[in-house]
Amino acid sequence: MPTADELEAFEQARSTVPTVDMDRIQKAKLKTGPYRVVAGDVLEFTMPALLQAVTAKEVQAAQTRSEADYPYLCRVRDSGEIVLPAIGSMDVAGLSLSQIEQAVTKAYAGYVVLEPSVFVRVSEFKTSKVYITGAVEEPGVYTLQADQMTLSCLLTEAGGIAEAGAALVRIVRSDQTGPESLTADSEPILLPVVNTNIPFQDMALEEGDTVLVEQTQMPLFSVLGLVNKPGNFPYPPNAEYNLTQAIAYAGGFDPVAEPRYATIYRLTEDGSVARVPFQLIQKGEFTEALVTPIRPGDVVAIEHTPRTRANAMIHNLVRINTGIYIQGRDLWD
Repeated sequence: MPTADELEAFEQARSTVPTVDMDRIQKAKLKTGPYRVVAGDVLEFTMPALLQAVTAKEVQAAQTRSEADYPYLCRVRDSGEIVLPAIGSMDVAGLSLSQIEQAVTKAYAGYVVLEPSVFVRVSEFKTSKVYITGAVEEPGVYTLQADQMTLSCLLTEAGGIAEAGAALVRIVRSDQTGPESLTADSEPILLPVVNTNIPFQDMALEEGDTVLVEQTQMPLFSVLGLVNKPGNFPYPPNAEYNLTQAIAYAGGFDPVAEPRYATIYRLTEDGSVARVPFQLIQKGEFTEALVTPIRPGDVVAIEHTPRTRANAMIHNLVRINTGIYIQGRDLWD
């Protein structure tokens, strides 16, 4: 029988699960707060027409117009800059809309007597393509706006996770640069899924990302040896089985051998196998070992002992057969 230390080590053993690198998840986590402008966005400025005038004729025309404000459109360049009349280039990538308004107002302060009123909005968001496949309702390539580049938005566009559920979400990133980048050949970011179909944390996506939603595989436990129906049995995600239930799934003990011991084999994270025997019957009474929890992937073995072998041998040597003797004429005449 196991020692206290062996039993404690067995209880702490965990089945092998995919490795999740929390540092990489934190670097790719979703940034909350106001929208930050990115290269490719089209910004629309609403500001006094006088600020847009660059010639004497335009200044005179602006002073005679009845409307005070006029829209001005510009696209954020790949360098992250925009070009405004009189001011020239201004770096706006990574700034919120309110920060851009403050920066533009401050830049024009030297050109006007009164502080101008400037309003800015995103007229057209930059779009990016991402790919999703696996256990979703509508896998495929999706074009998302810059403010929608998140895992939850992509799953929503794809119709959500399939009814059967998902076990893991892999995000494979490619065509990136830098020491912390992910390439097609590098290990993907892993996101475990809880409650069958809900990712535990939303994440920001990047252009060209491939999201693989792996299907749920029903875990199993095995019962073999001196039972009536040995085999593999499903272990649903929300179930909690014990040793008694596992043996019951296998049809109960072999009535001839009458075993009294069960051994549970459990795979640990380091690839080794933890093995612990339990005594189920002592002095004709069931023991508390029958309520020992089992986990998905466990192997319950009801193995032979000298006693069970003796029982089987006696059964084979000493048995009573009954029957009748008939002849052919008894059947036909």
